[in-house]
Amino acid sequence: MFLNVSDAGARESSDYTLIDTTLAAAAASLTAPAPGLAYAGFSSPQRAAFLAWAAQPAQAAPAAFQHLLLANAEVRLLAGGLPADQIHAILPLLAAAPPWQGNIPLARTMLLAYWLRQDGLHLRLWLESYSIPAQLWNIALGCQALLAEPLSAEQLPALAAAWRLPVPAASPAVLRLRLNSLQSTLGQEPLAYVLAALGDAAQQPVVWRCQHRDLRLAFPQPNMRPLLEPLLADLLSLSDDAALPLSPSTNAEAQADLPADDAPPPQPGKRTKGSKQPDDPSRELAKAHLILEFGASRSDVFAYVLRQAQKQTGFQQIMDENRHIVYRVPFRRSEMRRFWQLWDYVQNWSSMHVYCEGRELDKWQIYPYSQYLR
Repeated sequence: MFLNVSDAGARESSDYTLIDTTLAAAAASLTAPAPGLAYAGFSSPQRAAFLAWAAQPAQAAPAAFQHLLLANAEVRLLAGGLPADQIHAILPLLAAAPPWQGNIPLARTMLLAYWLRQDGLHLRLWLESYSIPAQLWNIALGCQALLAEPLSAEQLPALAAAWRLPVPAASPAVLRLRLNSLQSTLGQEPLAYVLAALGDAAQQPVVWRCQHRDLRLAFPQPNMRPLLEPLLADLLSLSDDAALPLSPSTNAEAQADLPADDAPPPQPGKRTKGSKQPDDPSRELAKAHLILEFGASRSDVFAYVLRQAQKQTGFQQIMDENRHIVYRVPFRRSEMRRFWQLWDYVQNWSSMHVYCEGRELDKWQIYPYSQYLR
């Protein structure tokens, strides 16, 4: 497991993490060593206890033992070859062991291991399978983006809990549909979208704090949270999970619009049951930053979209000059999250129109943080 003095070869024997097996190690009553001590700084009983624990490092141990193991592991990771392969094999076993749960140094060592190997796949699988400290998600997702590994639905529950977002009760299949819808809206995989939005400065090497006190490493560590969190907050806060329809981007047939003769027969101006329409809808229209209009559609999601639209204050059902029913939904600046929830479904309908401050927008102008929506 460890690099010792004889294994080090040409390496400087002054490395405090190297294990000198020639030093005396005798079993006796143990006093936990101070964190940060080198193996040579342990007492004889402490060295004996350390070597016994190193054979089964998934067991509980003093913090000094854990720190020395991880610092030594970093040296092996940089050595490459068989020493690095051995560390890659043992780190997931430690992460699954109860004594290591929530251990920030271990999580940092694992992140470093995947980055040094440029292994985006196993980085993603690690984030899907293990709970990591909240502060590491920002950088871990940045590394995942740099390694061109997409965000997965299986990562969302743990990520939501870490960032204190609404924790989704939906199944992975539903979350996968939502991610596909978000990707369709952004025109790009979410992590790739955020990485591009952060620009070149976010991809410059930054000093990494190693467990080994003498190692100095630097690599890109983009912080994804400021831009990714608002996108995921909208995605995870969707309601009606049990009846959540397919995203338009995943159902081509659902994008066909209903012919005029097949439009439903509700009367113009009639308030729909459950609607929050005020007595004077024009007041809400006057206050609106954005107005979404759409007509009837035979899309599988139409009934769902209409129910959500009816919940919006100021919802109107009117008849246009061609005697077609049109649904008008106003949104204030503070209500843009609700707009994006509907936009995900109606963006490909031919009857869809969006007006910002009275000016109609083209579809290509409508995306999160668009200058045309300010």
